[in-house]
Amino acid sequence: MALHDILEKIKQTAQTEIEQLNKSFDQKKEDLEKSYESALSQMTEEEQKKAESRINKIKEAAKNEGDMEVKNQTLKAKREIIGEIINDAIEKASTADNYEELLTQLLKKAQLNSATVIPAKGKENETKKAIEKSEVKYDLSSESKNIKGGFILKSEKVEIDNSFETLIGNQLKPLLEIELNKLLFS
Repeated sequence: MALHDILEKIKQTAQTEIEQLNKSFDQKKEDLEKSYESALSQMTEEEQKKAESRINKIKEAAKNEGDMEVKNQTLKAKREIIGEIINDAIEKASTADNYEELLTQLLKKAQLNSATVIPAKGKENETKKAIEKSEVKYDLSSESKNIKGGFILKSEKVEIDNSFETLIGNQLKPLLEIELNKLLFS
């Protein structure tokens, strides 16, 4: 799914939710107005002014509540789409043809004197080859982690999470949120 299609999906979802919330708001507003109009016809002029003031406050509160609900639904939709994009990116990185090369580059950048590499479950062979290619003095752990791709680098003093879930999730998510906000709200 292309970024443009994802953004269109967010816009459509948000617009549908906005329309539904506006309809609901309009119906509640109309019901309140009818109720107060019948009550107003039976009140004195002073009581009518007080009631009208209360009506205006209620309308304003309802409008504010509706606006907040629209914002919350839009934010929720954006977060869901961003989550889907991140999961898709993790999946693609984990099954990439150059997976071994990705691991090799990550291992070279780690800069630890000695450590143990805990591979992703099912990716032990690719991780072993990446260690050999990177020419670092790391050992391959006999255990593996239930991660989609990448590895955990563990030394006596530190543990570095180089799982794709962490790397992509921590780096890609903020960038996507910024871009979506620019495209949707500017």
